[in-house]
Amino acid sequence: MRGRFVVAAASAALALVACSAEPESPEAAVRATLDAIETAADERDVDGVRARVSDAYKDSRGNDKADVIQVAAFHLLRNQAVYTLSRIQTIDTSEPGRALVEMLVALAGSPIDDAEALLSVKADLYRFEVALREEEPGTWRVTASSWQPATLADFR
Repeated sequence: MRGRFVVAAASAALALVACSAEPESPEAAVRATLDAIETAADERDVDGVRARVSDAYKDSRGNDKADVIQVAAFHLLRNQAVYTLSRIQTIDTSEPGRALVEMLVALAGSPIDDAEALLSVKADLYRFEVALREEEPGTWRVTASSWQPATLADFR
C-alpha cells in the first residue's frame, strides 16, 4: 500500500512539474536536437541519428533519408570510434516551425575536447547548413542539409 502511495505521489509531482514547466523555445529545441544527433554519432547509434532525420529529408546532393542514414551508418560502423566537435554559428527561427542552422563540425577517431585539440588530432572538418522542421509539437527533425569542407581557421 505504501509503495503505491509513493508511486502516486511521485507521479503527481512529476505531472505538476511538467505542467508548470515553461515550453522550450524553438532555438533551445533545435539545439537539443542537434546535441542529440552529436551524442548519437559519438555513441555510434545509427537509430539515434535516424530518429532525428525527417522522412521528408532531401539534400542538395539528391540524397533522401535512406541515403543519408546509409552514409551515416557506413561512417559510424566503419570507424572504431567517432568523436565530434560542433560549433553552431547561427540559428534562424524567424519562420514558425522551421529553423536554419549554420554550424561547423569536426569528426575524428580520437577525442576532441575543444578547437585547440584540432591542432593535434587528425579530423575531417565541415561547414554545414542544416534545415529543421517542427514535425510534432516539440519534435524537430532535419529536413535538408548541405556541407562543404571547412578549415581549422573556421573553428577559431
